[in-house]
Amino acid sequence: ANLCEARANGAQLLWRRELNLGQANAVKLMVIEGRRTAQGTLQMIVMGRADQELVLHWAGLDQPAGEWKNPPHGWSSSPENSWGTGGASWETEMEALATARGWHAATIEAPCDRDGLVFVIRTGDSAHWIKDDGQDFMCFADEATTLTDVRAIVKKRKEEERARRKQEKEEQRRREREGQRSSPQKLKRGGLSTTTIKEPKMPTRPEVIKRKDWNHDEIKMHAGALGHAGAAGNVAGGSVDNICNAEPGATKSLMHRYNAASDLIPQCKGEGEAGLVAMAVWFRFMALRQLVWNNDYNIKPREISAAQLKCTTQLAALHKDDAGMRDVTRFIMATIGRGGDGDVGQRIRDEILVVQRNNECMGGFMEEWHQKLHNNTSPDDVPICEALIKFIAADCDISVYWDHLHANSITKERMASYDRKICSEPSFKPNQYEGLTRDLKEYLRTLKAVHSGADLDSAAENVMGYHQDACKGKEINMPAVSEVATAQMRTILHSARTFRDLGEPLHSMEAMLEARRELWNWTKPGGADNARLKDVLYLDLALESAVRQVVEANLSSMATRAPVDVLKMTGLTLENLALSSGGNDELVICLQQWQGVVNSAMSGGNDWALQAKSVVDRVNNALGEVSQRYINALQPTAHAMGGRLGVDGHVLDIFSEEVVRGTPAAPLSQMLRALDPRLREMSNMGSWSIISPVEAAGVIEVINDLKDVQNKTYQIPTVLISRRVGGEEDIPPGVVGLITPDMPDVLAHTSVRARNERVLFATVFDAGRMAELEGMHGQAVNCAPVGADDLRITPVDPSSLGAAPGSGAVNLSMSAPPSGVNIAKREFMGRYAVPSPEFDGSIVGGKSRNLQELRGRLPDWINLPAQVALPFCTFDAVLAHPNNGHVGQSLQGLRRELEHLDFSDQVAFQDLLGRIRSCIMQMVPTPELVDEMARSFAAERLPWPQGNFGPAGAGGDGAAAQAWAAITGVWASKYNERAVLSCRKAGLSHENVSMAVLCQPVVQSQYAFVLHTTNPQTGNPDEIYGEIVCGMGEALVGNFPGRALSFVARKDDLTNAKVTGFPSKANGLFTDAPTLIFRSDSNGEDLEGFAGAGLYDSIQMHEAELRPVDYSKDPIVSDEMFRAQALAAIAHAAHEIEQALGSPQDIEGCIAADGALYVVQTRPQV
Repeated sequence: ANLCEARANGAQLLWRRELNLGQANAVKLMVIEGRRTAQGTLQMIVMGRADQELVLHWAGLDQPAGEWKNPPHGWSSSPENSWGTGGASWETEMEALATARGWHAATIEAPCDRDGLVFVIRTGDSAHWIKDDGQDFMCFADEATTLTDVRAIVKKRKEEERARRKQEKEEQRRREREGQRSSPQKLKRGGLSTTTIKEPKMPTRPEVIKRKDWNHDEIKMHAGALGHAGAAGNVAGGSVDNICNAEPGATKSLMHRYNAASDLIPQCKGEGEAGLVAMAVWFRFMALRQLVWNNDYNIKPREISAAQLKCTTQLAALHKDDAGMRDVTRFIMATIGRGGDGDVGQRIRDEILVVQRNNECMGGFMEEWHQKLHNNTSPDDVPICEALIKFIAADCDISVYWDHLHANSITKERMASYDRKICSEPSFKPNQYEGLTRDLKEYLRTLKAVHSGADLDSAAENVMGYHQDACKGKEINMPAVSEVATAQMRTILHSARTFRDLGEPLHSMEAMLEARRELWNWTKPGGADNARLKDVLYLDLALESAVRQVVEANLSSMATRAPVDVLKMTGLTLENLALSSGGNDELVICLQQWQGVVNSAMSGGNDWALQAKSVVDRVNNALGEVSQRYINALQPTAHAMGGRLGVDGHVLDIFSEEVVRGTPAAPLSQMLRALDPRLREMSNMGSWSIISPVEAAGVIEVINDLKDVQNKTYQIPTVLISRRVGGEEDIPPGVVGLITPDMPDVLAHTSVRARNERVLFATVFDAGRMAELEGMHGQAVNCAPVGADDLRITPVDPSSLGAAPGSGAVNLSMSAPPSGVNIAKREFMGRYAVPSPEFDGSIVGGKSRNLQELRGRLPDWINLPAQVALPFCTFDAVLAHPNNGHVGQSLQGLRRELEHLDFSDQVAFQDLLGRIRSCIMQMVPTPELVDEMARSFAAERLPWPQGNFGPAGAGGDGAAAQAWAAITGVWASKYNERAVLSCRKAGLSHENVSMAVLCQPVVQSQYAFVLHTTNPQTGNPDEIYGEIVCGMGEALVGNFPGRALSFVARKDDLTNAKVTGFPSKANGLFTDAPTLIFRSDSNGEDLEGFAGAGLYDSIQMHEAELRPVDYSKDPIVSDEMFRAQALAAIAHAAHEIEQALGSPQDIEGCIAADGALYVVQTRPQV
């Protein structure tokens, strides 16, 4: 009792149970208490005596013998370590009590009034589950309810259920006997079945669909991505002209428009993807009501329906036969109704008369709508019918009617603009409600059958088969699609639609995606033949759209749903996008990773939230690429066509953005935004990641991309809010702070320079916070880091800022005043190439010397590569050779041009640097250089590149020509943008930079790492910070989107490194064959006070291959034991190197496929 009282925190005791379960049981004794807190919440205290770990498996409960349900919002647990199981239940770790040996306890508090809680206890290994004499333990405020004998209730329910089933079976047999006595009706027209279709009765409460274990690799599509087949940035002029010329005739009616499209599709296809994009844009303008649907031309609904059918049948064939056009074809089909033949369309005209006569509503609104339907039905009629049904359900509240129409972009003005105007508002009597609701719902089926290709109910009925009773002597019997309309498919679609209507999004989405996977046999590129493939494709499009609708309808509840359920729904939304997108390799890889996260969360894994955050980041990068593809493919054609068709300018400006919002990418983006803050909270990540922890005060300026302002000088202290930071850019003079939603690695070039130059650099994860910062453009603020994951931003007086650091020391030319840092000009020492034992400070930089200094001072398991250097000024000596006289002369003129260039002209700046680099690449080697390289390579046992050294156009060939291109490329990198800008910013003489070249064998690495032996985020010298990528290290230090795996290891506990972030980089660089790398090693990389590291290039002789990385199959993520061992080895290597060199180090290395660890360069950490 005292132990419970100590946990109760003053809560009032309602009842108490003590149970002796016996010594043979896993739990010997139990104590359960129900209490009421001062705040009115129900408190449940559970204690158990056991010799092993215990876990409380619990949920909410409406009543005894009720279904387990999610606990009410606002519950809490003690201890706090609780997790969702994937269903309604949660689990809480029961803590061992230090004051009572053998006792374990957990406390749950939940805002329950009449409801209660239900639980069982399991042992930590799940070998034993403890129940209350065969039934679940319960906790209600009322003790009598708590002690209810559930078994008696269950027994009574089973007896009632058996009686109900018996009655249903008897009723079913009776109906079958009656059906056998009646003969089926026959029809003679319309192309439909002549046999009455009997739709089987489905259960009111559908079964939850158990998904198959699908192989996600089977849905990979390498082709078909919109914009990848020629439409990006291109306009098919011929198709645009043909469409614009056809538009005047197409305005007569929708029949004319669909017929014109049918005639134009082959011509558009002849111009490739860009031609079909023109068709897609045209139909999108139509769907947006920017084009005239009818121009005083009466047309029968069946003629419109038949014209649709002709058009969509062509598109369905194109979808099947041309994988490269998959995305654009689906886009077009989604804007058009299915269409149909014969009575399907004619019923629109006939059935509205029946609705009017049956319900005595022949005048007013109904007659105006009837005249419109009779003369020219259109897609607007679907939301009009839906609005009428909602209007009646709301007891004829006219605001409900208009709300629905406005949500579908239908206004009074639009309805008055129809050829057959609708100017009246509906008005019905209460005695008409029931009949009108019944008849309008049936009529809605008819309208959707023609106009709503992507409506799930209509598309599902069309594939599974349906019957509509006779209207004017004609009934509809749509036969089921052979091979597709199986009993299993009927069950799946019933679950999808019913759970959607019941407001159970997870079960609904599971069924929708299961249906899409079942349809994949027909919907995939080159899929199976089917006489009604069009209908199958429209069902797939409808399922795709239905997922979006379910997500949008349930977004507001995501914060209160069990985390595992939200993870599952996010995965289903991702799968929905993958099934709809050509070129989906990256999306499928993300889907496989996400499944691993879900499995980890369901099994109680330790790092699932952190892993989920990395996949969210990777998926967001993929979504950005999808969005940009749509914009590049659609926007040029929209502008080219829209002006000629009279489309509203605002519609044109946002055309592509609105299209993207209607794709399956949009709900996925919404799910990720809803999930991201919860993941950050669960993985103890704040809204910020502080990359360079410096307090800064300045005026906020919002920019799109950091690279766009590299050449700019800010005259006042400036905090840049940059929407894009790649990781290789230089930070402009005058900038004191840099904030971005992008996620460059902590050890990327920009990150290192920010720390070296004492510039604040931070990533903001919260989209809302980013929007607030963008709204602060022009305001003066102070930004103060609070730890490694928070940034405090406060307004300051602009007059307190003073001058921008460095702004007065930088002008717009190549020459700049000295800054106190100097680069000593080097002289050629007479050697063109030297082996590693001859390295010294007069001929090579610190990169080469540091590795040489480590030889013999490290454990044998840390490998160092062989190396040869081309010393300082070898470039100058080779350039001075008569064979390079023309290059030297050209280079001299280009250098003079650079000295007087206005650096603010970014285009001219980039062009001139490109010409300088091209000039250097034209150099030819001297015989002395080649001879000394050969001797040095032999001394180091480095493989010699076969062939002739020199440019390909000057006698070079084979591997030797590639090696020479790499060497001259390293020399030329002295004139890349970041190097020139950094020297100018620091006031250094750029021409004093001398470039040695370090030649090493390439390690065919499985992983590459960069380490700082003092944590750069906190400055803690007792911590090692590291980042790891799959493949070569360039993916880590270069401009590759996404984050590396990051970790921190304390130097007094190197074997237990802590992962701080899992990788989100989509690609890695890999080398499969032996080759060489030529690294820059300049005299400008080791200067105190100058961030020279990473300014210049290192180039492989044979270019590495860029490949996607699937972390779900890579042990660095998927195998916790492997990861721990790898991180421990890397951390121990970093510590050994720091100890050997006596100062904090910036280290680069890799792990080969055979597990060998290599260090390829190290330098003092600055």
